[in-house]
Order: sequence, then C-alpha cells, then structure tokens
Amino acid sequence: MEKVQGGVRELPAVRLTAKGLRWRRTGHPWVYRDDLEGSPALPSGALTAVYAGDRFLGQAFYSQASRIALRFVTDTDEAVDRAFWEARLKRALAYRLRVVRDADAYRLIYGEADGFPGLVADHYAGHLAVQALHPAMERLLPEIIDLLQEHLSPGSITLRHDAEVRQLEGLPLEVKTVRGELPPRVEVTEGPVRLYADLRRGQKTGLFLDQRENRRTAAAWAKGEVLDVFAYQGAFALHLAPSADRVTLVEASQAALDMARENAVLNGLDNLEFVRHNAFNFLKQAVAGGRRFDLIVLDPPAFAKSRRDRPAAMKGYKEINRRAFQLLKPGGVLVTCSCSYNLSEAEFLEVVRQAAAEARRQARLIERRGAAKDHPGLLSLPESLYLKCLILEAD
Repeated sequence: MEKVQGGVRELPAVRLTAKGLRWRRTGHPWVYRDDLEGSPALPSGALTAVYAGDRFLGQAFYSQASRIALRFVTDTDEAVDRAFWEARLKRALAYRLRVVRDADAYRLIYGEADGFPGLVADHYAGHLAVQALHPAMERLLPEIIDLLQEHLSPGSITLRHDAEVRQLEGLPLEVKTVRGELPPRVEVTEGPVRLYADLRRGQKTGLFLDQRENRRTAAAWAKGEVLDVFAYQGAFALHLAPSADRVTLVEASQAALDMARENAVLNGLDNLEFVRHNAFNFLKQAVAGGRRFDLIVLDPPAFAKSRRDRPAAMKGYKEINRRAFQLLKPGGVLVTCSCSYNLSEAEFLEVVRQAAAEARRQARLIERRGAAKDHPGLLSLPESLYLKCLILEAD
C-alpha cells in the first residue's frame, strides 16, 4: 500500500474514481466502495489520505466490512490527534450550551454533524451513553472517553453498543458501563416534565431525545380528549396531560407502558389512560366505535428502514394518518411524525395529503418541524435529516 505524508505522520493513500470524485464534490462525507480505485488492503478503522489522481481531498476513516468504505474526518492535512478531537468536543459542548434550554437530557455528539464520524454521545442528567458505530471510533474510544471524563466529569459512562448497525461494520453487540456507577434509572427533566431513563435497555440510548422540542411544541395544542399513539414511555403524553381532560396512551410494549405509568406518578398526573394494543388495530376499532379526539399524536417507529421497505411504509403511514383524520373532531389537531430517512419530507407530506383526502377532511398545515437543535443535520448528509414532524388542523 502506497504511503503519503498526512499531517504529522505517514498515512496509507486511497484514491477515488472519477465518479467518486464527482460524488465527493457534492460534499457528502461518505464514499462508497464502488467509488474507490482498486481494493485497499487496509484494516477497518484505518485513517487514510484520500486522493483523486494527484489531488489531495482530505483524510478519512476506512471500513473493510461496510458498503460505506470511507467516512471523511477532515479536508485538510492536519494531525488527527488528541488535540484535534478535543477541539471538536469543545465545539460540540459550546453548541449545546447555546441551544439546549430547560433540559438535562440531550445529544452531546451527533456523529458527522459534530465532526465525529460514527460516534454518538448522549447526556442524561450527568450520565453519558456512548455509541461507537465505526471501527475507527471503536479504536479511539479510550481517548474519547478520557476527553469526556476530563471535560464533563460524568457520574458514569455507558457504552450502548447494541445498535444493529454495528454488525454491518463487523463490530460486536454489547452494553457495559466503563466509568463510574450507573443507577438502574436516571431521572431527567424536559421543561416542566420529569422522566425516567433506562440507559442500559431503553430505546436508542434511553429516550427519544430528538423529539424533545416537538413534545413541548405539541403541548401548546393540547385540550380536551387527547390520543397518543405509539406512546412508548409516555414522553409526549406527559407534556400534553396538564392541558387535557384525558390522554389515552396506546403502546404495544407492556414494559414501556409500565414505565409510562411510573412517569405519570413521578409528575403527579392522574388523567392518563394506558392501553396496551397494536396501534393499527386500535385506530381501526376507535373509528368503528365512533370515538373522537381534540388532539392526536402519531409517533411511529421507522416504517422504511431500507428503500425496499418504501411501498409498505407509505401504505402504513397513509393508513394510520387516515384513521387519525377520521378520529379528529372539527378543529382538531394532528401531530404526525416519520423518522424514516428513506421517505423524504415531500413524500411524507403527500402521504398525509392523501390520507386527509381519503378521510374527506381538509387539513391546514400549521408547522413543519424536524429533530431538536441538539441533533443538527448536515445538508450534505441527507441521512442526518431523517425526522419529520407535521402539525395540522382538520376542518
């Protein structure tokens, strides 16, 4: 393997094809294997100098296992060392200090958007949950953990290495606390709401932090009878309940519903109804039973995890939104979400339009929203712009 000078040390050189160079010019930080010249004999996680012909393009992490062969780290030839990562961590911390308000649970590092390809770190009231999703970040973890410890002094640091995407990189699945002591549950605050987070077993790293601002926005529309479908541990419902007569939570997981009950007690709320049911079946039965609601929240899991899933996903999104429009009172509000990257915002809007038309309802689009500000998206990385949240009023 050819070696070239990269920053203060020699790096293996990887070259892009003409097609790869055109792709790189879009600014996308990933390069796919088909866009490399030859088959580099490099270990996964290696830092490489990337070229197109003799033109230096930057430094990138290499993966031997994934279809994504390169993840760019920097366009320059600077040294990628401890000082490099510390500067990026300081920038990420400073940004969160600017944008996070009235909450002690938030995303601290969001992968490429913060200059840490393949790394996620979430903060929960002084405890950290970290996910390394690339072999290079796995190799750098001791250094990253030391920096997190130095700058944040967390009560604990837990590796949530149970995300299935790690298997695409040939990495094992595991969950372990590597610094400090993690209690069974961590109590966090989200504006006026208190929540329990399970950093070992909860979805994602404990909570759906990307919806934090959308939950608080939805609370402004709460009144009367409210329905929260795919409720998980009740985070939306807890924000809605103080302004509602009753909130009905629908969730298929008994464990999630049990946590939602505990969260309701934690917040002193007694106007929540907990229903363990398949969401599709509940909505169908509610329509048949003539039920009506003033506000409905739909926050389903990703229906389209790959492009192959798109037809079934669009059918599923249309069905739940059509049922929701049928269940809304005149003037009722629908907060409907999609976290499927493989469905664009324009496509999601069209699905919701079709759902309203089939339900014979006119709907006014009040607001279009995305992930909370601690999840900044890169325009050059559409995959980071995955969350769509629409707020609509039905006639």
